[in-house]
Amino acid sequence: MSGWDDELDRGDQGEREVTPDLPWIEEPPPPGGGDRDVTVRGPGASVGKARAFTTYLPVGMCCNFVWNCIAAPHTFGLADANAAWARAAQRRGGTDAPAGAPVYWAGGKHGHIALSVGAGRVRSTDWPAKGKVGEVDIDVITKAWGITYRGWSADFAGTPIPGLGGGQTALAGGGVAIDDEAIRPGKRNPSVRRFNKALWDSMPADYRASHQKAWMSEASDLYGPVSQLVCFDKYVLLNQKDPKKWPLPSKPVWPGPGLLRKLGLRPD
Repeated sequence: MSGWDDELDRGDQGEREVTPDLPWIEEPPPPGGGDRDVTVRGPGASVGKARAFTTYLPVGMCCNFVWNCIAAPHTFGLADANAAWARAAQRRGGTDAPAGAPVYWAGGKHGHIALSVGAGRVRSTDWPAKGKVGEVDIDVITKAWGITYRGWSADFAGTPIPGLGGGQTALAGGGVAIDDEAIRPGKRNPSVRRFNKALWDSMPADYRASHQKAWMSEASDLYGPVSQLVCFDKYVLLNQKDPKKWPLPSKPVWPGPGLLRKLGLRPD
């Protein structure tokens, strides 16, 4: 299915529990729970439930679907995918979302959300056709529907998801801690490596395809000429959408705090 459709853009979804198309056995919730004493399912359970759905009606109920996979029968008061993104406290950039993580897009009035199954793929409602549930690459659905990829989160509406820590430092304000002073032209260090990955994953699929050869020729732990060019091009893309918020930097370019946060990182 190609192109965004207004029928896939629904708000006020009303969190109601839906029974999977195939038999699915509920496993006991983990001890403890997140904020408001709500427990959510880890990837071992949520991905299995997502795959038990082959249809999901009415169309456009993406947030309801993810909620059913991750947390039903608990309620979160979420009207749509935009509300889920706004409530996410542990946002991450890049398309390497671990299995069991909610994945978000901006599009239409209400956005889109799906559940990661790992390896850059998600289980999504209304794919490959309205009312169906299928697995698709993040880049493929982004391009096919013409929507903007936002990232993924290690929590659902503020409640941590078991097993999605990933060894990264989640801060109260959201994002992964990174030493922004370490990202300078010619530098080699873990901060550069983390930034380069988040930056590259954030670029459109067609951009990555046309710049792949140059990118692969430069070490991932070096903030060199190619990285600086891609960084500048990222600012150009953002500038086209909001010139006042994203003024173009001068070369050689390195990331400012705003761009780091946009990539799911947080200056430390």
